[in-house]
Amino acid sequence: MKESLLLFLACPECQSSLTLSVFKEKTTRHREIEEGALRCGSCSKVFPILEGIPRFVPSFRREIRDSARSGAVPNFQKVHGSTQERFGYEWLRYPGSLPEDETIFLNETQIEREQWKGKIVLDAGCGMGRYSRVAHSLGATVVAFDLSEALLRLKDLSEESERLHLIQGNLLSLPLKEKCFDIIYSLGVIHHTPSAKDCVSSLTRSLKPGGSLSVWVYGAGGSYKNFKTNPLREDRKGLKKILPLVWMIVTVREMLSNTLRLFTVHLPHSLLYALCYPLAWLGKIPFLKYLTFSVHPLWRVRLQENFDWLTPPYQSHHTKEDLVQWYQANGLEVLKVLPHGFVPKPGLLGKKH
Repeated sequence: MKESLLLFLACPECQSSLTLSVFKEKTTRHREIEEGALRCGSCSKVFPILEGIPRFVPSFRREIRDSARSGAVPNFQKVHGSTQERFGYEWLRYPGSLPEDETIFLNETQIEREQWKGKIVLDAGCGMGRYSRVAHSLGATVVAFDLSEALLRLKDLSEESERLHLIQGNLLSLPLKEKCFDIIYSLGVIHHTPSAKDCVSSLTRSLKPGGSLSVWVYGAGGSYKNFKTNPLREDRKGLKKILPLVWMIVTVREMLSNTLRLFTVHLPHSLLYALCYPLAWLGKIPFLKYLTFSVHPLWRVRLQENFDWLTPPYQSHHTKEDLVQWYQANGLEVLKVLPHGFVPKPGLLGKKH
């Protein structure tokens, strides 16, 4: 952790400022705090800094150990423990940054390349940090935020650069000051929380007036009336000719997926990961590949994306109308709607009033 991160931090319980105690530090290209504590002067809560990362949520492994001693199951473990463990397992195994990352990032955030330089940015649910690296490379100062310990895969860049900060925390209880970010993006994340709607409210509070919020979530078929107004990518314009059929397939696919997940979310994550291997191979076979949850050309990515779909305890599906309603309720003007392919991918870029 760099001391300059204090400019953004606030107690997640009461929003008061935090004071820093340093136990261990090292010097790379700058001063890096490896171990320490952040204390709230108002409610006296203390949050540890471990391995250079301020931790505003318990570690899944630490909670298992502590609950075994006490016989009690802490509330965080009940609500978020499995999500933290399973996504940590996934993102610590993801192949790494890919050549396509910058193109995907710019397309999905819907923010032009030149608009990133010099901005203060929050990557809300960064995983192993593939898009944090892109935003940093475009000249932004990035706060990479995640529930899991996959943040450790960003340690190398964090130690090299003063423009990258790491925080382990909960999107529904942000340890961040209000109105401190120029851009906040959350790509394919908030539908894996107990409330995607509440996440939008939480993120908006940390956005400066005039700042940009970019979010996309898993899509739902919804009503055909709304489905037919979804914007399509240029390479998928031909789907308009068979749109009623597409809507039916998307709706049935969602139902089948939800049924399958009734079982997969209860499997040990290591067993489920092994079961995703045949799905990854199937994802290369024409036509049959659409029975899986990833058709990415790289086998390792297909493996991770199938696991990503089947493992998380929380997975909600939404329409663009849901997102528009949430944005408007939080004082955000909708600027752009994300075009998608066969399966709807509701995404909005909005500006805070």
